[in-house]
Amino acid sequence: MDSDADFLPELKCAVVRYLAAVDRWEAAYQKYYRLPGFTSKVSDDLAEEQREYEESRRALEAVVPRARAMCFKYNLRDPWAGILRIILGQHTPQQRNDSAVGRAERAAVSQCLVDLTAACRLPVPDAPPSDPLPRTHAPALLRRIIDFFY
Repeated sequence: MDSDADFLPELKCAVVRYLAAVDRWEAAYQKYYRLPGFTSKVSDDLAEEQREYEESRRALEAVVPRARAMCFKYNLRDPWAGILRIILGQHTPQQRNDSAVGRAERAAVSQCLVDLTAACRLPVPDAPPSDPLPRTHAPALLRRIIDFFY
C-alpha cells in the first residue's frame, strides 16, 4: 500500500472530478422547465451528464473509506458522508437554484484536504509511554485499575 501522501493526489482528483460532474449535471438540469416530483428515469438531455456523474461518484466512493481512515488517524473531522448523501434533481429548477452539494459541504471537504496534506507532511508522533505511572508510587489496587485500562 502506498503512503498517505501518495494517496492524497488521487483523493483530490476524485473530489474535483465529482464536484465538477455535479455542477455540470445541475447546469444541464437548469436548462429546461421540469415538472415537480422525483422521477427515477433520467431524461435524454441529461444522459451524458448522468453517466459522467455516476462514474465520478463510483471513483469517489472507492477512495472515501481510506480518506475516512486518514481523518481518524490524524484526528480530523470526517466530512465524507455528507458529500455523498445527495440527490440530484430532487427539486425542480423553478423551486430551487442552489446546488445539491452545498457550500458548507464543499468547504468542509476542502478544509479536510488541506488538513490531510498538512498532517501527511508532519512526522508521526512517538508512541505514548506504556506505563503512565511508576509502579513504586501507586498503591496495588490503583495499579491494577490503571493496568486494566492500559
